[in-house]
Amino acid sequence: MQITFRERWLDRRLAYEKLQQSNAPKFLTVPHVKNNIWMPDSFFPTEKAAHRHHVDTENMFLRIYPDGQVLYSVRLSMTLSCPMYLQLYPLDVQHCDFDLISYAFTTKDIVYQWDDTGSPVQVKPGVGSDLPNFVLTSIDTNHECTSHTNTGLFLNLFSFYYGSYACLRMRLKLTRQFSYYFLQLYGPTTMIVIVSWQSSINAKLPPVSYVKVVDVWLGACQTFVFGALLEYAFVSYQDNCLQEEKTKRDILRKSQKRHSKMNEEIIDESGEQYQPPCTCHLFDPPSYRQKFSDRVRKWFTKPSYLPAKIDFYARFSMPAGFFIFNIVYWACCYVMTSKYNSDKL
Repeated sequence: MQITFRERWLDRRLAYEKLQQSNAPKFLTVPHVKNNIWMPDSFFPTEKAAHRHHVDTENMFLRIYPDGQVLYSVRLSMTLSCPMYLQLYPLDVQHCDFDLISYAFTTKDIVYQWDDTGSPVQVKPGVGSDLPNFVLTSIDTNHECTSHTNTGLFLNLFSFYYGSYACLRMRLKLTRQFSYYFLQLYGPTTMIVIVSWQSSINAKLPPVSYVKVVDVWLGACQTFVFGALLEYAFVSYQDNCLQEEKTKRDILRKSQKRHSKMNEEIIDESGEQYQPPCTCHLFDPPSYRQKFSDRVRKWFTKPSYLPAKIDFYARFSMPAGFFIFNIVYWACCYVMTSKYNSDKL
């Protein structure tokens, strides 16, 4: 997920309100002094992967106010872990806790508090409903998560001070969308069961040595349904395999890029290193007609990605095959019925 993380603290050593200058600014924006002042060593213990944004500059600012208050804001993209209880899947409701803890300072040094001047967690409109499988029902910040560890200080040979570390917890309540699983799971499997019930039609008829038209219809329907399930399973398996390979390639590419970054620097005549300038191109925003045409073109364009290519062919071949089967089936039924009636006259 992508967040804008903000911290505010008071450091009297940075106050400049006593300078009594008439043109003193309301605040100073000084991101370059981040490494020269004291800052909380906050971290997210459930974080698995994270990175900052640097396009086209680092998405971060540091403001110092006259009374010594410091406001730090940075945009982060993080992948966080959330243990789930899946016994009621897909009718489950998950609670994901995201904690913010100080790494080295105990509660004697740092105490975290939510900003009570407004909503402590601000959610972008539409975030709670655009998840593929879940709906963000609520966000709760009234949970205690202060941790106690044995990384404190030795007081003497027989006593030990256990450290208490302040913590803030944000609990997300995620309700799984049942409509998604009804369309993707319960609906198709229900139709398979209904098709299997049709075998009772043959049970009421006397056994014969030839194939009936109803046998052809049921067999074809079961074949199409079973083929769709096989196609879905094969595409999912191929997609998982290729995603694992892509993740390994991305890790390797980032490692090579990190080692080759120094080679991209250019040394000028004075001996200083600098990065070569980049070329930027400005494009007009696409119109509604262009967006629609691009969407239609994307729908009918054959992709190069193997699972998407298989899904592309199945998207057209299976409905077309069932449509052709219906034409042939009902045409043959009409011809056979007409011939049977004419022979009886």
